Amino acid sequence: MEELLDIEHSKEEREDFAGYKISPTMIFFPKNESEVVRIVKYAYTHNIPIVPWGSGSSLTGATACKDCILVDLSKMDKILEINDVDWYVRVQPGVKLIDLYEAVESKGFFFPPDPASFFLCTVGGAISEGSGGMRGVKYGPLREWVLSLRVVLPTGEVVKVGEPLRKNRAGYDLTHLFVGSEGTLGIITEAWLRIIPKPRKKIYTVKVLLPDFSTVAENIIGIRKARILPEFSEYIDADVIRALNRNLNAGLEESEGGMLLISIEEDQLQDLLKVLKGKVEVLEGDEAERLYSLRSQAAIAVKAETRTFYAEDIVVPISKLPEAISKLNEIAKKHNTKFYIISHIGDGNLHPNIVVDDEKEKEEIFNEIAKVAIDLGGSVTGEHGVGIQKAKMMSEQIKSHNGERVLDLMIGIKKMLDPKNIMNPDKYVELAYKFK
Repeated sequence: MEELLDIEHSKEEREDFAGYKISPTMIFFPKNESEVVRIVKYAYTHNIPIVPWGSGSSLTGATACKDCILVDLSKMDKILEINDVDWYVRVQPGVKLIDLYEAVESKGFFFPPDPASFFLCTVGGAISEGSGGMRGVKYGPLREWVLSLRVVLPTGEVVKVGEPLRKNRAGYDLTHLFVGSEGTLGIITEAWLRIIPKPRKKIYTVKVLLPDFSTVAENIIGIRKARILPEFSEYIDADVIRALNRNLNAGLEESEGGMLLISIEEDQLQDLLKVLKGKVEVLEGDEAERLYSLRSQAAIAVKAETRTFYAEDIVVPISKLPEAISKLNEIAKKHNTKFYIISHIGDGNLHPNIVVDDEKEKEEIFNEIAKVAIDLGGSVTGEHGVGIQKAKMMSEQIKSHNGERVLDLMIGIKKMLDPKNIMNPDKYVELAYKFK
């Protein structure tokens, strides 16, 4: 691989946040798009699997590989432009989300998507995973903030898809084909992201300690019926609260029904308080920020409780939340276990974390929970993606809700863009298709 020797490279075994192993033949650290092109062309010529890497915060084995070329994009970390008239920011894929937030905020702007791993995940990884986050209930997932991308295709060709415009109807929407593609269709080298002016209304955080798990659904349905739109509506159960207290010294008051956190603009606060059930406290300032930070770190606290865990990521219609919660309770009772439940409850996105030691039982529970989402008209993944972990249940969902022809279309797209199947192979759509 002599023509690539001027690009820093190494070989080291890694693992992602969920413990999936990455054992590459080589790891490259390109500094610009042209170096990415050279690496991809080499891989294409020699039929070597190639996998892009952000920061390893995937929870589904999206970057798991053996004997692959791993492309670590951490050196492509420049914020190239903040446009204060057209309201976009142009960045390289290795920029950490927290650095992006700070950069646009210094110019009076706001980038809403905030996956819980925002303090370590990268823009490229977040786009590839189609990340969500706590503010999704109001601002939607990250895909709604991606305007345009530059992508190196598996053949080594470079394409720019989309335009840095709010309105653009020229052709098929290829931009959002790559959003959430989990690195299976190409490597993102540049992104134009929509930004908005910083909100000016005063924001309060409302903490609600709940008497039982079912009360959280009553509260969310009440909020929806009252036509109240929070900035975020987050839930952590009693076991997560205890994990935060044990492992992060959080000092949180415990409640058997868990805790609901809602961020709301000042003019909707009184309407919100009228519908809430539980022990309610209105916060602002440092304590509100502290609780937001603790919610972001909840998965870290849960991981500290157990050697291995499966992080579920189901989504159900808001109207089906009571049924979903009831079914989760039944599954936990059936298997004599408990789930550490973290949830973007305001948009029906539930993260029951499975901590059973037996791998066969863990997979059985995982599939039962995913089946709940499918049966209720929901999805097996809202933001964590599919990777290896959810491929079988993704196949079940699509066959049930959309039909097998949709899987055919998806695998056709993969084969067209990646004819040699070198780009992050053996996972996501390709693996789901094998379960067809």
